[in-house]
Amino acid sequence: MRILLIQPPIRDFFFTPLRKTPLGLLYLATFLEKEGFSVKVLNALEEDKKYTLRVPKKFLYLKRYYRKNKSPFSLFTHYYHFGLQFEEIEEEILRFSPQIVGISSNFSCYLDCALEIAERVKKIDKRICVISGGRFASAYPQLVLKNKCIDFIIRGEAEVSLLKLCKGLKKGKISLIDGLCYRSNEGLKISKEIPLIKNLNVLPFPKRDLVDYKKYKFKDRISTSLITSRGCNLGCKFCAIKEKFRWLNAKNVLEEIKYCFSLGITHFNFEDDNINFHPQFEKILDLIIENFSSKIKISFMNGLLTHKLSLPLRKKLIKAGITHLDFSLVSSKRELREKLRRKEETKKILFFANFMAKNRIPTTVHFIVGFPNQSFKEAIKDVKFLSKQRVFLGPSIFYPVIESELFEELKNKFSIKENDYQFFRSSCAYFDKSITRNQIFFIFYLSRIINFIKKIVDAFSLNQDNFFTFLERKISFYSLKDNTLVSSKKIDKLILGIIILVRLLKEKKIFRVEEKKEDNKFIYSFFEEDFIDSFQIEKFFKNLFLRSLEGVPLHFKNKRAHSSLSVPF
Repeated sequence: MRILLIQPPIRDFFFTPLRKTPLGLLYLATFLEKEGFSVKVLNALEEDKKYTLRVPKKFLYLKRYYRKNKSPFSLFTHYYHFGLQFEEIEEEILRFSPQIVGISSNFSCYLDCALEIAERVKKIDKRICVISGGRFASAYPQLVLKNKCIDFIIRGEAEVSLLKLCKGLKKGKISLIDGLCYRSNEGLKISKEIPLIKNLNVLPFPKRDLVDYKKYKFKDRISTSLITSRGCNLGCKFCAIKEKFRWLNAKNVLEEIKYCFSLGITHFNFEDDNINFHPQFEKILDLIIENFSSKIKISFMNGLLTHKLSLPLRKKLIKAGITHLDFSLVSSKRELREKLRRKEETKKILFFANFMAKNRIPTTVHFIVGFPNQSFKEAIKDVKFLSKQRVFLGPSIFYPVIESELFEELKNKFSIKENDYQFFRSSCAYFDKSITRNQIFFIFYLSRIINFIKKIVDAFSLNQDNFFTFLERKISFYSLKDNTLVSSKKIDKLILGIIILVRLLKEKKIFRVEEKKEDNKFIYSFFEEDFIDSFQIEKFFKNLFLRSLEGVPLHFKNKRAHSSLSVPF
């Protein structure tokens, strides 16, 4: 029996390539293959392909914010199809000729892509059994089963349940299986049981050669994702992950890394939601240091908590080859964090970030913009607060997570419906009840500008005395007329960024820039972002204090920064 497991393409304004490893499907495929099934994993996101699409009618309100922009501060630009085209996926299905197709459905906003694949499978052959699973399918099986091209849904961690279902389909008889949902003559049969793997150590580690793993790169290194734990005990109101925390033995983690290293993989991204709770986290780092001695690099895309992040452990993170560090502050306002049951402490985050900065490990502190009951003033305060720290700013636009406790509150208060699932993504800025959409995107823009300033201060060894002189010198060769700049050579983003920054400081406006080539000349046209309030720009930069990752302080004193810059336009 041939089983094809598919990671669908996605349609959105952006995609993070480091997140394309289909780790869940690799676990399932490895487990099924071990039991004798012929399994293929088709990751539609494996190829670095993207196709520009017409912005769907439902997202047209975003066109004011997402436009062509060569600026280093740009928001998103186009609406894309990331990954294989549906026709290419059809060809792969025909080529493999499976009896069973499993389709991942982890995120509510990408459900339509999963359903499109299901419909094409049935178009090829109605006898092919289509199964869906993943976090969203587990949370709302009744919503997914509305599409009659989906035959079954498996809720929860599906290694054992999917195996039982495939064995039953092979025999032509399906027994009672925990997590199994389907349609019957009596209506929908929704399993109340959501299976969890109690002992993760019984699972074989995922075989990376089930995909073309060499195409998965991070900074020119072959990269893979892995997990050392599942679940979370924190209980944050805005998050969907509520399963009991479980972990892998450190020696098993080492064996998985050794296996991947033998394939030439040298960058490892730990996808754990809170690896700090792993009782053997420090031992994992010890084993990495002992066995690989600077031969690999590690990262934690879902961030680290400050919990148990002792000085010896921080030193071991550096020795183990950490590339960068992420923390999640959520908000600098303690009352808001407490309301959301987010237990991280601001002081601890900054203490650890300073330690990493001193060791030249860049740290990004993530915060959320647009929370219910969060004011614009509070969100601006977050930006100013983090500007002072030796960190990069990581703004995330709030959206309701359909499986979360907070979603239930918002649903009742603001008449948000599950059927709005396509909007539940950061790029949509869907929830604009407390902060307007204009304000949300202004904060997003400001954060990118602050990060740009921090980078150039360190890259060019600048300080308070020479920062503004540096800006003037860098753009002194360029002449802007009627918001247009013509150049015989392509202008890099550094220069474009400095031009926009200088204009921002002098004119209290933010510009985007479009590029075109005519008669062997590059033409750059500057357009004011009309959704941004000049008064708010002036208010923000008045007496702004900023510190780079190297610790260089920079004061934007109103008189000096805003009026005395000499520019050639």
